[in-house]
Amino acid sequence: MIRRSIVAIARVAVPCAAAVLSASSQAGTFSGAAVDRDGQPLANVVMTLKPRDGRALPQTPPTTAVVAQEDLAFKPYVTVIRRGSSVSFPNRDRVEHHIKSFSASRPFEIPVHKPGVTPDPIRFDQEGAVVTYCILHDWMRAYIYVADTPYFGQTTSTGVVRIDEVPSGEYVVEAWHPDLGQFRPPLNASVTIPAVGTAAQINFRFDFKPRPLRQPRLGATKTGAAHVHH
Repeated sequence: MIRRSIVAIARVAVPCAAAVLSASSQAGTFSGAAVDRDGQPLANVVMTLKPRDGRALPQTPPTTAVVAQEDLAFKPYVTVIRRGSSVSFPNRDRVEHHIKSFSASRPFEIPVHKPGVTPDPIRFDQEGAVVTYCILHDWMRAYIYVADTPYFGQTTSTGVVRIDEVPSGEYVVEAWHPDLGQFRPPLNASVTIPAVGTAAQINFRFDFKPRPLRQPRLGATKTGAAHVHH
């Protein structure tokens, strides 16, 4: 009886494995690049892919990203998550912070919290860009980009992003940079993802030079209370 059971399981497992292999073989890779108006590589560009035919996208479990308050800055500056996921904002500084977002898609506030405190995560349920500020330190800001698709990525300092395991088909690619803010639309293009291999690289050119990141005010330190009340 034991031998028969093993054989039966093996016979069922073979077709299942073949089905998984077949499904995975129908996924390709997206490659995108972004430059500024002078042709220089542009970091922090979020690229998302959605099927052109509007077919349903696969579900993915919600995640919790971390945007730390550290060295009187939000780190990282740009975070991309899927709709329904959350962001945690631990205070790793030696001063208090007070976080607020005025963004229409997700207004929220985390009142003044002490060093070492990790407030409850904030959940994001609407697609789009959300700007986050520290009210006590007005140079501190971060961007949360909420994507309504599991196929997304963010360019590095090389201006390039790669998104693997994208099912083959026709897609609309959108490219967003923090300097577009919440109201200027992302750039967009069409791309065909092959069943195997990498699609021809999509190149986006933005019509601006990126603004330099705002720095702590003169005299602000990790141990000092460089608070600016609005």
